[in-house]
Amino acid sequence: MDEEERSKAGEPSQASVQTEGVASPKPKKGHKRGWITAGVVVAIIAVAGVGFWVWHEQPSFCNAICHSPMDYYVETYEENDPHKGITVHAENDVTCLKCHEATPWLQLQELAGWVSDNYPMTPDGTKLADGKEFASEAFCAASGCHHGLGDTYDEISANLWGFSGNDEKYNPHISHQDLDLECGDCHGIHESNVLVCNECHNLEMPEGWEAPSEQ
Repeated sequence: MDEEERSKAGEPSQASVQTEGVASPKPKKGHKRGWITAGVVVAIIAVAGVGFWVWHEQPSFCNAICHSPMDYYVETYEENDPHKGITVHAENDVTCLKCHEATPWLQLQELAGWVSDNYPMTPDGTKLADGKEFASEAFCAASGCHHGLGDTYDEISANLWGFSGNDEKYNPHISHQDLDLECGDCHGIHESNVLVCNECHNLEMPEGWEAPSEQ
């Protein structure tokens, strides 16, 4: 019986008999959507990472979580007080991390100290008690920072004879009493700048500076 006769008799054709019970092939799942999703996720992570890093470089990051002890330092950075050395840094866009290098090991130490509430504070609880330890010659006179006066401490000192209109015999960096002073004894970055020389002398002071008697 040929196909036409089978059809008239209501019997299934040979072709349908051969294909009966054979599953039709499943449509292939497109991989394109998966790649697009992965690309979007990677892009979001990358943008978030860049945004976090930019924020990490800003002073506002420093006290976003660690209000104590960082509030005081961020507030003085932003308050524009002409008596504090930090104001000159802020005006020249010198942010925290341009001076305080954030190495992974140091940040882990700071995190451990903050979590354990174990860091030295001043009696009034406003700032770190060991702040002046940062203000050393090695820290403050780093090459390329105070390039207006010189690239090294010696070059800076050589340009300070007769500072602020005083007699040429006076230089605040050359102590005739061989005083063991560090930068932070005069340069109060987050505190007032104090001309220690005026404990004995009556010298003209740089703008915004104070005499020890004014403290």
